[in-house]
Amino acid sequence: MRYQLRDGKKLNYQILGDGQPIVLIHGFGGYQQIWTDQLAPLVSAGYQVITYDQRDHGASSRDEELVEITTLIDDLAELMVGIGLMNPILVGHSMGASVIYGLLQRHPEIALRAVVGVDQSPKMLNTPQWPYGYIDATRANYQLVLKNHGNRRETLKGIDQKVFEQLAIVKQQFPFVRAEHLPLLYHHAKQDWRPSVVATPVPMLMITANQSPYFNGEFADVLQSQNDLITHLAIDQSGHCPMAEQPQAFNQGLLEYLHTI
Repeated sequence: MRYQLRDGKKLNYQILGDGQPIVLIHGFGGYQQIWTDQLAPLVSAGYQVITYDQRDHGASSRDEELVEITTLIDDLAELMVGIGLMNPILVGHSMGASVIYGLLQRHPEIALRAVVGVDQSPKMLNTPQWPYGYIDATRANYQLVLKNHGNRRETLKGIDQKVFEQLAIVKQQFPFVRAEHLPLLYHHAKQDWRPSVVATPVPMLMITANQSPYFNGEFADVLQSQNDLITHLAIDQSGHCPMAEQPQAFNQGLLEYLHTI
């Protein structure tokens, strides 16, 4: 299905199941198919699952003028209101998590049941007071670090074969050229969403990966100590994509958490 946004751009999305809505949001350069291993377990558990390709990603409309993450935040808000989601749960991976952090700040009028961020620090630039950013990125060098992707392998041992096969299809159909999207990545990296995270009015689960090549998961403990609504779950034997690298552990942890809220 396709949803037309305020500027005429269209988001490709799908809805599976019935019940409590839960929206799954991919990251920078990603595709909604990254959530393949979550669909059946969530639907079986009684959730209505919504996935979508963000603007200028996957099967959604191209947008050469996309340079700010705030555009993606507003897109999510518009999509949820437009398709009539009531008190949804949001689960975002990487930049998709930052879209959620930003939504809490920019759209407090939207009622949410809970939010989940996957392997994404709310502040990507390191400082002496915040050593939990993206690799060794700082205000002085972040563009170079991000451009080179840290020269690191994103996953620990690769992703689940089923997810890999689904992604291979859409990557061929809708290739993502990283170099063309660096302005968006830079804008994403400059944000500091810690105030909105610490002030979250709804339950928040932060899922980190013990072998993440990008983030030290201790950032979640620091934030958890500042708000009792924040919970931290660490997934072992996983790089940046725990939902696709360790889907069984990820799904079990996510569902157990959702049953507590």
